[in-house]
Amino acid sequence: MEKKIKILQIQSRICIGGPAIHTEILCKYINPDRFESILVGGALEKGEQSRIEVLKQQGIRVEIMEKMGRKLSVFNDLYSVYWLYRFIKKERPQIVNTHTAKAGAVGRIAAWLARVPVIIHTFHGHVFYGYFNKWKTAFYLFLERFLAKISTQIIVISRSQYEDIVFKFKIAPAHKVTLMPLGIELERFLKIKKIDILKKQLNLNPDVHLLAIIGRMVPVKNHLMSLLVLRKLIDENLPVHLLMVGDGELFVEIQLKTKELNLEEYVHFSGWSLDIENIYAGIDALLLTSINEGTPITLLEAMASGVPVIATAVGGVPDLISDGQSGYLCEVNNIDEMVLKIKKVLFEPDNTQQIIANAKVNVQNRFSYQRLMVEVENFYSNFIKD
Repeated sequence: MEKKIKILQIQSRICIGGPAIHTEILCKYINPDRFESILVGGALEKGEQSRIEVLKQQGIRVEIMEKMGRKLSVFNDLYSVYWLYRFIKKERPQIVNTHTAKAGAVGRIAAWLARVPVIIHTFHGHVFYGYFNKWKTAFYLFLERFLAKISTQIIVISRSQYEDIVFKFKIAPAHKVTLMPLGIELERFLKIKKIDILKKQLNLNPDVHLLAIIGRMVPVKNHLMSLLVLRKLIDENLPVHLLMVGDGELFVEIQLKTKELNLEEYVHFSGWSLDIENIYAGIDALLLTSINEGTPITLLEAMASGVPVIATAVGGVPDLISDGQSGYLCEVNNIDEMVLKIKKVLFEPDNTQQIIANAKVNVQNRFSYQRLMVEVENFYSNFIKD
């Protein structure tokens, strides 16, 4: 019997979120006859919804590094490198694939010290703008360039990200970078039908237009823009409400800003909803207001669900959406532009239906997990010689 290729997938936090969903799919659907997967993650942040027990119930082996958190901590991060080094020496994987910045640093250093044959890092986004001041950003650029040198290969998930990593920030040379778009479980979203259950749950009239923003409440997601957009729509006497799905470090600040803008009547907070299908079935449009992004999985889910998207044209978003064809794009913090495009979605129904149809075709053709697994299995196999 052919020996299986053992792969260690290392993810910063095993919670609800784009990178975590990606690593779930890699572990869940990779061919078990050829590959053995272990998923390692760090400690969850306050306000994050754990996926650990769900994954264990699905038969995925999950290990947790309790000391590895999102914030920089010299002691905890060094200890995490040590813990992971010992774990790698014990498990002896042929491939280590890291995801997101913290896991990418801790995981690649540990794998390099443990002499893992193949070290791969997947960029889901990057922290080179929209996160830190210029000095901290310069440090992370230096660190990522060093880590790229000890990596066998780097995966990026969008064309714009490829341009950033290879040309703009010069993290790694082109021959060391592979473009591999995300793939998700589309079937559950493609079958969603529009219903009014969510509006009833929120005590809203059926004629109210319900917008939503889904994601961690952190600075880079720029939730304030959505509140300012809502305020302008209300000032124009439009029957619009906003549902905020998620949690995070800025939750209290966003609630205070909602009160300051006199929007308490129009904004609804759901926390992390596990019934995401009900969300997509009940909203009229999805907003994304981020300053920086990789490939937002919420956009893929919404497009598959028949929900029109209005998003800031950042990171990999323009690779998903053709403005006016499969959704709408606008500049970061351009309130008037987003308001205009929301009104197009709400009040130009024929055009909106065509946009919804185009978006569904786009997602089905490009972002299925079946396509991803063919690509990733071939990618991994190319590095392991019998």
